[in-house]
Amino acid sequence: MPIKFVWDKRYSVGNEVIDSQHRRLFDLGNEIQNIQLSEVTRTVMNLYKHTRQHFDTEEQHMKTIGYEKLEQHRELHNGLISGLNNLIEKPIDTKIGLEGLKKFVYNWIIDHILNHDKKYFEFYQGQVKPPFAASTRTQRGRPRKYQQH
Repeated sequence: MPIKFVWDKRYSVGNEVIDSQHRRLFDLGNEIQNIQLSEVTRTVMNLYKHTRQHFDTEEQHMKTIGYEKLEQHRELHNGLISGLNNLIEKPIDTKIGLEGLKKFVYNWIIDHILNHDKKYFEFYQGQVKPPFAASTRTQRGRPRKYQQH
């Protein structure tokens, strides 16, 4: 029975663009869980292209927010791309090869999003100030009125 990726709010990292890209990775993960040998090349190439784009987006965001572990995270990305490259260097033309691909994709998507991406977004959330972060009280303790411009 194939594994099914189901998006859940616990996978959200708090950034709409990156969450959207993660949902697309889930879709591609589901495609891979259900592919036949004849569809491997096309599906893996779609995954590869989307993954490169997604990693570039994440790394740019990390750079923008000054994430101190950007280089370590980039190394994780490079390792995942290398792992994917190793899997597809040889034609996946057996059920065993296909199962290895499915397992790799499943472990990668779940582990990377739940563990590694969450860490960087916890850092990001600590950097972000909520709207109206300035004091909402005057010196005398009365609420300050907000003016819209």
